[in-house]
Amino acid sequence: AAAAAAAAGNYCTDAKEKQTHFGFETVSESEKAERVYKVFENVAKRYDVMNDAMSLGIHRLWKDALLYKMNPMPGTKLLDVAGGTGDIAFRFIDYVRSQQERRSRQEMKSYQSPSWQDISKLYQQQDDNDTHLRSKAVICDINKEMLKFGRQKAEQLNYTDGLSWVVGNAEELPFDDDKFDVYTIAFGIRNVTHIDQVLQEAYRVLKPGGRFLCLEFSRVQNPIISRCCSKSMLLSEDTLT
Repeated sequence: AAAAAAAAGNYCTDAKEKQTHFGFETVSESEKAERVYKVFENVAKRYDVMNDAMSLGIHRLWKDALLYKMNPMPGTKLLDVAGGTGDIAFRFIDYVRSQQERRSRQEMKSYQSPSWQDISKLYQQQDDNDTHLRSKAVICDINKEMLKFGRQKAEQLNYTDGLSWVVGNAEELPFDDDKFDVYTIAFGIRNVTHIDQVLQEAYRVLKPGGRFLCLEFSRVQNPIISRCCSKSMLLSEDTLT
């Protein structure tokens, strides 16, 4: 009788747990979280290759477009959620570096015939600006294996400065309020269990006026919108105030 009661109790608990989708299956929310974790744990080392194969390399163009849309300036603090292998963060660092180099060239051109003193002063100003306007990208992912591979890739590609790797859940971020200028999530929001909680957390950690950029694709059901979407990439951005 006790065993039957325990079984009945477990059945009631399971029955109450909310259901969600995992691919074409309907599973419990806890099971989805476990399955998603295992999938990315198993494919971490092959994740970038799989993206190339499944998108024929187009995902790289989408990510480049995301950075051009973001247009980060020196000093920008980025949080890239579900960013395990570092694709967005590396592009962010490259983009900011190019902005800094462009600014330096423009300042150098402002001196028609610079003396050695002018050049020395300019480089000193650049060093000061680099200190005060140093950009930073924080890569946050719930999967340790994805972050591990991302770190290895960063070392191989010589991305040593301006990056932090943090294990964290998008639905409960381990960061203070009003901390970041930009929040990105690329092809990750589909894998979370509670999208509303993810958005609430994004709002919380972004500074007033911060920017939320989500790169994602899915089948659009509305035929009118579908025709529009087929002609352009979906790249959503909201400025949070």
